[in-house]
Amino acid sequence: MLANSSTSSAVVAVGVIQLLLIIVFYRLYWHPLSSFPGPKSWAISRIPYSNLLQKGTLAHKIKELHEIYGQVVRIAPNELSFTSPKAWRDIYGHHQGRPNFPKNRLWMATGPDGIDSILSANDADHSRYRRLLSHAFSERALKSQEHLLLRYVDLLVTRLKVQLRDSGRDVVTADLTKWFEYTVVDIVGDLAFGESFHCLETSRLHTWVSTIFTHFKFLAIVKSIQFFPGVEIVVRSFLARSLAKKREEQMSIANGKIQRRIDDGIDSQRNDFMTYVQRYNDDRSMSVPEIKSTFRVLVVAGSETTATTLAAIMNFLLQFPDVNKILVKEIRESFKYSTDITSDRVNGLSYLTAVVEEGLRMGATVPLGMPRVVPEGGAYVDGYWLPAGTFVSAPQFASNYSRHNWQKPDTFIPERFLGEELRYSKNESPNKEDPGKDALNAFSLGPRNCIGRNLAYLEMRLILAKLLWEFDFSWNGEPWGWSEQKTWILWDKRALMVNVRLRGS
Repeated sequence: MLANSSTSSAVVAVGVIQLLLIIVFYRLYWHPLSSFPGPKSWAISRIPYSNLLQKGTLAHKIKELHEIYGQVVRIAPNELSFTSPKAWRDIYGHHQGRPNFPKNRLWMATGPDGIDSILSANDADHSRYRRLLSHAFSERALKSQEHLLLRYVDLLVTRLKVQLRDSGRDVVTADLTKWFEYTVVDIVGDLAFGESFHCLETSRLHTWVSTIFTHFKFLAIVKSIQFFPGVEIVVRSFLARSLAKKREEQMSIANGKIQRRIDDGIDSQRNDFMTYVQRYNDDRSMSVPEIKSTFRVLVVAGSETTATTLAAIMNFLLQFPDVNKILVKEIRESFKYSTDITSDRVNGLSYLTAVVEEGLRMGATVPLGMPRVVPEGGAYVDGYWLPAGTFVSAPQFASNYSRHNWQKPDTFIPERFLGEELRYSKNESPNKEDPGKDALNAFSLGPRNCIGRNLAYLEMRLILAKLLWEFDFSWNGEPWGWSEQKTWILWDKRALMVNVRLRGS
């Protein structure tokens, strides 16, 4: 009996080994993606990808792989990563007469309450949501919301001045990463929920907001194991127990705020998001549960990404003092008084606009690519025919630092967005064009690009203009590079400790 048992076990073991070898050879030599460049270990298994996603270094490694292999890299058995401008259009753009590339449901699942938000909704529902929400993000709405934005930007300035006054010194140390978070969270909370989170007043993030990044870190872990079904069941079970209560508390707080704002009805004096949604929702384009699911997402997406870009821009301005000097000069010569800084006027500052664009490039707000799926019938991406079901993505971090797309990609050069000749060392020959400006898609592109793009631009311009008009900033401690930070879907932002002093003091 023992002999028979041992023989059976050996046969099973040999069979498993043979099956694994067949899978390995298939993925390396016979798979439809076998001709694409990339590390063999990544072509064989999802393990390298998942391991680095858990460690917070996947975006960095994909960037490195593109530097080695070029503008298309096989990063998993069934996934390709692209960095060319054409690939961005092919993956995320609208395809007239052909199906668009759907979002990858492994990454963009339905919300915890079973209701799709604007991010996770299918194309038909997304179009329905977006038609209604577009009123809240129109140019007219943006102008009517300006007073609310300025109120919080001015409060940011006041809080820093109070900190200086209370210190009794000419200079104080501040963590600008936190101050940016306080400001944009209060703004988007007021616009979406009808009430501030009071972060600027208390110098503390609201509990609901402070747990957001922890959520993304856990989400990265969950996403990293979803390709391994047996492991996923165990990990999800453990995480469900540890996170369920916290997630329920978050949803309860957010839903309560949203419901109170809905109950207040149309408020033409505020002109916040809900004002427009209720005014134009006569045909019930969105149900109340859909509104709640989407508004929860708007607060996260509308705060974390903007705060990240502002922190990145200030980091780069401190690293590149010549750029900072030009920007400060433009701002202070354009406005006699701080109260002169308005939306119309900051939109006319060409160098500030270029600085924001370069900050979006080097800050790479969402560093990983958000995977899409090649639709039925297959499709071309960057000239390559791919079979249906292939996962494809274009990661911001790799695209924005690609030498195929940008000259001197590691240098903060706003002039590249002014059509001016870039700055060169004596050993470099000038080339006035940056070939990859179409590869900068900080707000994505196509029918599912970021609906809050114009609001984010206005927030960043107003905040930067006000701060640089009022204060002088310098490093406190050792400078650090933006790309030194880890990423778990979003950047794990470090404290940006700076010296703050009133201008001219």
